[in-house]
Amino acid sequence: MTSNCSAHDAADFGRTYWRSAPSAAGSLAPLTSALIDDATFRLLADNVPTLCWVANGDGYIVWYNRRWHEYCGTTPEQMEGWGWQAVHDPELLPSVVERWTESVASGQPFEMTFPLRGADGVFRPFLTRIQPVRDATGAIARWFGVNTENFDQVAAEAALRAERDRSRGVLEGMAEGFVLLDREFRILDINAEGLRIDQRPLEAILGQTHWEAWPGTEDAEQGRLYKRVMAERTSGAAEVHYTWEDGHEVWVEVRAYPHSEGVAIFYREIGDRKRAEKRIRDSEAYTRLLLDSTSEAFYAVDREGVTTLCNQSFLRMLGFASQDAVVGRKLHDIIHHSHPDGSPYPSRECPIYHAASQGRPAFVNDEVFFRLDGTAFPVEYRAEPIMRDGELQGAICTFTDITERHKAEARQLLFLSLADRLRELSASREIVAVTVEMLGRHLGVSRVGYGEVCADGETIVYQTDYADGVAHLVGSFPIDAFGRENIAELRRGLTTTYADVTADPRTSEADFAAIETCSAMAVPLVREGRLRAALYLNHRDVREWTPDEVTLVQDVAARTWDALERARAEAELRELNATLERRVEERTAELLFAEEALRQAQKMEAVGQLTGGIAHDFNNMLAVVIGSLDLLGRRVGASDPRARRYIDAATDGARRAALLTQRLLAFSRQQPLQPEPVDANKLVTGMTDLLRGSLGGDIRLETVLAGGQWRTHADPNQLENVLLNLAVNARDAMPEGGRLTIETQNAHLDARYAAVHLGVPAGQYVLIAVTDTGAGMPPDVIAKAFDPFFTTKEIGKGTGLGLSQVYGFVKQSGGHVKIYSEPGQGTTVKIYLPRFMTAEGEADEEVSGPDMPLGERDEVVLVVEDEPAVRQFTVDALGELGYRVLEADGAQVALRLLDAHPEIALLFTDVVMPDVNGRKLADEARRRRPDLKVLFTTGYTRNAVVHNGVLDPGVELIGKPFTIEELAAKVREVLDGPLAEAGG
Repeated sequence: MTSNCSAHDAADFGRTYWRSAPSAAGSLAPLTSALIDDATFRLLADNVPTLCWVANGDGYIVWYNRRWHEYCGTTPEQMEGWGWQAVHDPELLPSVVERWTESVASGQPFEMTFPLRGADGVFRPFLTRIQPVRDATGAIARWFGVNTENFDQVAAEAALRAERDRSRGVLEGMAEGFVLLDREFRILDINAEGLRIDQRPLEAILGQTHWEAWPGTEDAEQGRLYKRVMAERTSGAAEVHYTWEDGHEVWVEVRAYPHSEGVAIFYREIGDRKRAEKRIRDSEAYTRLLLDSTSEAFYAVDREGVTTLCNQSFLRMLGFASQDAVVGRKLHDIIHHSHPDGSPYPSRECPIYHAASQGRPAFVNDEVFFRLDGTAFPVEYRAEPIMRDGELQGAICTFTDITERHKAEARQLLFLSLADRLRELSASREIVAVTVEMLGRHLGVSRVGYGEVCADGETIVYQTDYADGVAHLVGSFPIDAFGRENIAELRRGLTTTYADVTADPRTSEADFAAIETCSAMAVPLVREGRLRAALYLNHRDVREWTPDEVTLVQDVAARTWDALERARAEAELRELNATLERRVEERTAELLFAEEALRQAQKMEAVGQLTGGIAHDFNNMLAVVIGSLDLLGRRVGASDPRARRYIDAATDGARRAALLTQRLLAFSRQQPLQPEPVDANKLVTGMTDLLRGSLGGDIRLETVLAGGQWRTHADPNQLENVLLNLAVNARDAMPEGGRLTIETQNAHLDARYAAVHLGVPAGQYVLIAVTDTGAGMPPDVIAKAFDPFFTTKEIGKGTGLGLSQVYGFVKQSGGHVKIYSEPGQGTTVKIYLPRFMTAEGEADEEVSGPDMPLGERDEVVLVVEDEPAVRQFTVDALGELGYRVLEADGAQVALRLLDAHPEIALLFTDVVMPDVNGRKLADEARRRRPDLKVLFTTGYTRNAVVHNGVLDPGVELIGKPFTIEELAAKVREVLDGPLAEAGG
C-alpha cells in the first residue's frame, strides 16, 4: 500500500489508509495520548517486524501494516473487515472466532496462539495479542492487534518434549518428518513420517551419525546447514534433494533449530511442488521456443503500451540485438510506424494501443514500420487484446514483412499493364517505346533503351529510349564502345550487370561518363548463335542490381521480343495477304503435290505406329515371360530334367515370338542395305580426317579403340553416315567448342537387359559410343529424340530426321541404340551392332563359363540409383548372388542408411544423378567411412567420364548395361581387392 499523507493532512489517513467501516469515526491520533500523528504511526507500524492491524470497536478490521500483506501475500481489499479468516486454518478458525467474539463483547484483551497461512501456502504459528483502545469517555473506539511468529518457540518446545519423555506420541502424529541429532550429529530420534520417507526400519537409523545414515550429506547443503545451526545456535532452512542407494529420491524442505542436546530437524516432502515448478519452467521454455521458431514477429504490451514480450523475428525485423533493448520500453519508442503514404501515426490513433488500452482487436493489412537504422518496410499486422479473468491486461501483436508481396504485386501489375498496352500495338517502334518507359518508371532508373545489332556485328543502333534526368541515347554506335569484354558476354547470351562501370574491368575502358552512366544492366537477344539485340538499363549513380530486378528485366525483355516477333509476323502476314491472289495458282499446284506426299506419309506413319504398337505391347509381355523364365531357370537348375524341358520349350517359343515382333518392327524400314563384315576400328580410323573437317577447330576429336575388337555385319557406307550424323549433332550441341570422343568396345547384353529394353535381343555386340561435352538433354527430350521430325533446333536448322535415320539403320541392322544424357553433363549415344559370327562359330555349342563368384549374407551392399527399373534389377541381381542389399534413390537417403548401418561394406552408386552426383556422394561417404569400398556405374563410357573430369583414373567402374555375370565378378573383385580412391 502507498499513501501521499503527511503530518498536516492526518485527517485523510482514516479515509485513505484505514479504510474504516461506515460505523467507525475519528482518526487514531485523537484516541491516543501519544504526541505523534497518523503518518508517523503508519511509518512506525509499517516498519515493525511483526504483523499488526487495527479494528473498530465492533471488531471490524480496517487496516493492516505492510508486514501483514508481505507475509500473507494479500491486498488491503482482500483483508478488509472479516477477510482475515481466509488465511486461518479452517479447522481452528471456529475457536478463534469464538474467542475473538467474546473479547469484543467483554472488552477484555485477547491472547491466543494459532497458525496463519503465508504467501507460500505454509501455515506457521503466531502468538496473537489484541488490546482495546479507549477514548476519553472510556468507550472502546479501536482494537490494536499484534501477531508475533513463534515457530522457533513451538519447534523448541516440541524438541524439548521429545527429549524429556522420549515419547513418540506427538511426533508420530506429525505430517512432517522429524529427526533429533546430538552434538556429535548422532540420530537420537526419528518419527513415523521420517521413516516413511526413508523407507528403512528404525533400528537401521538410530545411533548412526547423520552422515552415516545418509551418505553424501555432510558436505552437501543440508550438512552445512546443520553444522551452522549447531555452531551458531540459530535456526535455518533449505530445500534439498537426496537420492538413496536403492535409487529412490525425494525433494524436502528442511528447517533446523538449535536444541539442548544438538539440533532438531523438521522436514516435509515438496516433490509435487518441485515437479509443478519444473512443468511451469518447461512450459515457459517451450512457449519461448515456439515463439522464436515462427517467421512472424510477436510482441506484447501492457495497458500502458509498455513492451512485455517479443520474439526473435521481432528483433531481427526491427534490427534490435536483444530483448533487453525492447522489453520495458514504450511501444512507440521502439516501433515507429506510419500510414502507407508516409504520414505520421499519432499514438492516440494507433490500433495497437486501442487493443491494449480499450480491448478493441485490430487487423491492418498495409502499414509502414521503421527499423532501428531508419529504413522502412511494409507490414501486415494483427493486434488482439489479452484478457485474464475478464480483465484487460494489454495486447499481443503479430506482424509480417510484406515487402516481397508488394514486389510481386507490383511486378504482376507491370506485366498485366505491359501486356494490355502491347496487345494494342503493331509497330515495332511503338512496342519498344512503351516497354522502355514502363520498365524505367517501375525501376526508377535514369535510362532504358533497346538496340539492334547490324548484320556486320560491329554496330548497334538505338532508335528510342526512356530518359529521366539524363540525355537520350539514340543513333548508331560501335558496339565495342561499350566494353569489349561486356559485349563478349552478351554475345554468349549472358545478362551483364554492373554496380559501378568505372570499377569493373569489363567496362573500365569504355567512356560511360559521356552518357551519364555509372551503373548498367543489359539483356541480350541471341539467335542462331549471333547477338541480334539488347535491352539495356543505365543509372547515373552507383546501384546494386538485385536478383529480383535482373529476373524482372529478363522477363520484360522476353515479352518484348515476343511482341516484336509477333509484330514482324503480322507484318509479313499482311504482305503475304497483299500478294496472295497472284500466287494462288502456283500454290495450288504445290498444295496438291504436298497433299499427296502428306497422304503417303500419314499412311506409312499409321502403318508404322500400328505395327510398332502391336510389337511394343507383345514385347512387354514377352519381356515378362522371358525374364521370368530366365529367373525360374536359374532356380530350377539341372535337378529336374522334366521341368527344364518345359522351361526350355517355353523359352524357345518366347524367343521365336520375340523374333516375330522384330520382323514386325522392321516392316516400315524399307531402305536397301548391303551388309558385309565390318571392322569398327578400321572404319572409325578411316573417318578421322573427315570428322575433324566437319567438326571445326573448336572441337577436339578423340578416338579410343578396343583391342581384340569383334567384327559386325552391317552396311559400311550407312554406318559411316550414322557416325557422321552423330558427330554433326554433337558439334551443334557444343557451339563454344568441346570434346568429341568415339570409342569401340565388345559388349554383351543379357536377357535381363533385353527384358527391360523391348526389341533388344540378348547376345554379343560391337559397341560404338559417341560422346560430346555439350549441354546435354533432359529426360523429356531424350524420350522423343528418335521421333521423326522432332528437333530442338531453330526453324530451318534441321529436319528432325537425323536421329530417326540412325534409329532405323540400327534397328534394320539388328542392333540397339541408347542415349545417355543429363543437362550440363554432355551426351553419349551408344550403338550396339550384333557381333559377326562365321557359320562354324554360329553352329558351335554354347560353352558354359566358370561359376559366378557369390557373396555372403554378412556382406552388405548399398545400391544408389535414381532410375527405379535399373535399381530394382541391380537389387534383385545382388540378392540372387547372395549379398544383403540396401537401396536408395539418391544421396540424401544413402547417407542416412550409411550412418544407420555401419556393416555396409560396399557403396554401389550411379555416377550421374540429380541434386548430388555419385562422385560427391562417394567423397562424403568416404569422409564418414574411410574404409568404405566404392563401385561406380554409368551409362557413359569409362574414357568419357574420366576424360571429362567426372571421375579420376583408377576408380572402380562397371558400365551400363551389365550382365549378372559381369556384376558378380566386379563386385567380388572390389570387395576382395585393396581400398581404392573414391573418385574425387
